[in-house]
Amino acid sequence: MRLISLSIVALLALSFVACEAEGPEIPADEFPPDPDLPPAVVDLPSPPPASAFEIKEFNEDGSLRVEGIVGNRDKYLDEEVEVRGTIAEIRGDCDPRRARQRGETCLEPHLLITDHIDDDRRLLVVGYPNSFLRQARLQVGEEYLFEGLYEQMAHGFISTEDGLLVVSSVDDREVPE
Repeated sequence: MRLISLSIVALLALSFVACEAEGPEIPADEFPPDPDLPPAVVDLPSPPPASAFEIKEFNEDGSLRVEGIVGNRDKYLDEEVEVRGTIAEIRGDCDPRRARQRGETCLEPHLLITDHIDDDRRLLVVGYPNSFLRQARLQVGEEYLFEGLYEQMAHGFISTEDGLLVVSSVDDREVPE
């Protein structure tokens, strides 16, 4: 057993010695480029313009964009705002009587709006009853002007760092209390 442990120690010592660099280091200047080789070809995409990194705050009609309100969150938090956006999702739209019959509960209704239907940046819209969706005939993919209070939490919702909009009207339709 002792012979085996001595053999292992000897092998480890030899492996450390074998891993050390041998000889002096040669400076890179002593290896000039080969003139017979063609020049290197680098094909990189052109950099995006500086305007690609600007947050567009307002639409042409003066209303805020979703990107504008979320990008300037501290400026608009706890303020009444007008945001023009496209409905990306409608959630919590259900009939409470039917849900009770099935032993289910309805989620608090809310919308997710974006500047364009396929955008990643979204804003949560809350503070309306389910009946308002049907009366106002709000539809996914359609653009509306949402007015309301931009907050961090309301109606049982706690938003991410993007905040949420407690809506008081959509286009010219007042949201009932």
